[in-house]
Amino acid sequence: MPALGRRELLLLALLLGLPGLVEQLHFPAPRLDSDAVEYFSHVRSLYFDHDLDFTNEFEHFGILGRGDKVQPTATGHRRTIFSVGPALLWLPFYAVGDGLARLRGTVEDGYSSLHIRAVCLASLFYGVLGLLLVYGVLRDLVGRFVAAVSVVLLLYATFLYWYLAVEPAMSHAVSFFASALLLAAFWPRRAELGWGGAALLGWLVGLAACVRWQNAVLLLLPAATLLSQLRRRPALTVVKGSLTLAAFGLGVLPQLLAWKAIFGQYLLLDPPHGRDFLRLDHPFLLQTFFSSRHGLFYWTPLLWAGYLGYASLLWRRPRAALALLLPLLTMSYVNACSGDWWAGGSFSNRRFDSLLPLLALGLARSLAVLDAAVRRWPQGILVPALLAVVGANLLFMEQYRRNWIPRDDTLAFSSVAHNSAQLVASSLGSPLAWPANWLFAAEHGLPASRYDEMVGPYLFYRQNNLDGLIDLGELRGDRLLGEGWGPRRACEGASCRRVLGHARAFAPLDVPEALDVSLRAQGTGSLTLAVNGWAVGRFALSPQLAQLRIRVPAQYWRCELNELAFEADAVADLDSIRFVRPGRPR
Repeated sequence: MPALGRRELLLLALLLGLPGLVEQLHFPAPRLDSDAVEYFSHVRSLYFDHDLDFTNEFEHFGILGRGDKVQPTATGHRRTIFSVGPALLWLPFYAVGDGLARLRGTVEDGYSSLHIRAVCLASLFYGVLGLLLVYGVLRDLVGRFVAAVSVVLLLYATFLYWYLAVEPAMSHAVSFFASALLLAAFWPRRAELGWGGAALLGWLVGLAACVRWQNAVLLLLPAATLLSQLRRRPALTVVKGSLTLAAFGLGVLPQLLAWKAIFGQYLLLDPPHGRDFLRLDHPFLLQTFFSSRHGLFYWTPLLWAGYLGYASLLWRRPRAALALLLPLLTMSYVNACSGDWWAGGSFSNRRFDSLLPLLALGLARSLAVLDAAVRRWPQGILVPALLAVVGANLLFMEQYRRNWIPRDDTLAFSSVAHNSAQLVASSLGSPLAWPANWLFAAEHGLPASRYDEMVGPYLFYRQNNLDGLIDLGELRGDRLLGEGWGPRRACEGASCRRVLGHARAFAPLDVPEALDVSLRAQGTGSLTLAVNGWAVGRFALSPQLAQLRIRVPAQYWRCELNELAFEADAVADLDSIRFVRPGRPR
């Protein structure tokens, strides 16, 4: 890999780091919440208390009484599901922040704005350093210009900038750095792995796994190179593989010690998030990549180029591409098997942080192919530009035809843009969700435009669930309704919707299980319910709103969307559909 000049390095570092630095310093130090509280608690406890007992930290942040914190662990510590690695990398910066706080007399027991600011600046520093490391690899692959454009896009056109500048007291900037450091160490050793390289790569993967546990999958990177050497020198390669694993164990040792201190055991049999958190037999692939609930391609379409660019990379450098594809695809799969595949309150899908350096190579190759195509056929750039202009005009005309815009008055650009987006989405589905929304439309017999709101929520699973309720009287309840429903109408102080002969609703489940379905309904005649094509019950309706309840066994349900079909032989008005797990009555 060619050496980077000082001037080149400085200019690129300013381009990558200065906006984030200005943003961080422009605003007050952030108020820590969510995951950031527990990551910060690690560094504060290590520095001030020299332990990993977070009782006082959790009490300071007001979460000691939370359900998962009340009961001490076997060692008398408080439970946490977060890793120790970010705290270890933040510690030098936190120490500087503590020194400055002492000079100003604002130590505040380690919780001051200077302590928090130090952690945020540390993440920015590591993130920019990681980008420079990626640039060094890309420059060897595609040259200076495309490499520079690639890392600029990687920062400003993905979720990375958010976690460097806006929400930096999380693990994601540091995880990106650890993966970039591993990539920079692997790239010159990709063809042949010596003793020192095997030990170095193993240790770096261990370090990355201390930051985010799923980064242990990156062990496949040195494994791929060792596998290619196995046929030529089998005995020597096995010894090098053992050395890599030993170095990995050394690198991951801080996390093992942290688990021992907190939980009383070096290795946890189940993920700290819970036994049902990782479901390797049920990947949520389409949701993870295409759902509007933090789907990777929906929120960050640039990363299409990161994956697709590996086709070019396979053609140009097949051995290196195969070695990189192994961890890239495996970790993508693992991320898609997470129960909360949407990654909580994430901007885009933050769990792909450690894959960004690998995706940078695919992105760079995509840009290089595009650059070469434009150089060979410069007129070709006119084609997408002309299509965009023609498409915009056709959408404008359609708005005029439908009287969505005034025929003889001023109009707002925002209205035109909104109407154009609505026309595209209603006819073809959101382009950000292609082709997942087309597959959804074919499977469920619904417009592709319904995909954005219907795929993502769950009746019960984890945060922000529906609490088992589809309320037909609320606007939010519409997103899980199919065809066959009348408009909202008043019924005994509630708001109901009428079944127009045949109507469908959809119930999203993370796992099939026996459920009691409770309908709050009124009308005349009877109402029949079928679940996924199986008739499960027939209800006699009364003129007053009443609860109609039936138990539906687990075998009638399936993962994800379940179809509830209603047939009314007379008048049937529904206020709500409640799903109750047996033994947990409402």
